[in-house]
Amino acid sequence: MKITRRAYRWHTPVPAAYFVVSQPYLQEDWALYPKFGHHIGVDYGGHGRTGIPIIACAAGVIVYRDTEDSPWGKTLGNHIALYVPSVDRSFLYCHLEEHPRAFTYVRQGVRLGTMGNTGASVGGAIHLHLEGFYGRFAIAMRSFTSFDDIISKTFDADSFLRAMI
Repeated sequence: MKITRRAYRWHTPVPAAYFVVSQPYLQEDWALYPKFGHHIGVDYGGHGRTGIPIIACAAGVIVYRDTEDSPWGKTLGNHIALYVPSVDRSFLYCHLEEHPRAFTYVRQGVRLGTMGNTGASVGGAIHLHLEGFYGRFAIAMRSFTSFDDIISKTFDADSFLRAMI
């Protein structure tokens, strides 16, 4: 499927001033990620500030949501998955400050929550951890079996979004 910028409207997942990568996709770090040795998503730092809005990067449907009290939430904190059918990709927004919003359709640019520090946020830093998945997200997709499995299921959400904006 050929995806063109002009066909769809896209937005940065955080305000432009915070659309700066603090940890890139697949950064190698065996100390922090001992199972497969790589950071699965991309992080956008909050520079120590609170109250930074998290924004829907495109029109889509929230297909998954969970809180920091759940088994997955112990790592991902409060989190939601936004499925964008126009490109058949999902974006998993993690470490949100508040409990995630309900399953619903959302428009591009709508506020999804606030950047936070919930779950296993390394160093206690307020940030958005964003993961990109091919297809409609289901939490089982995140049960990786190998580094090759990570590569086959995920993509660099930051590079994708920058190409679309």
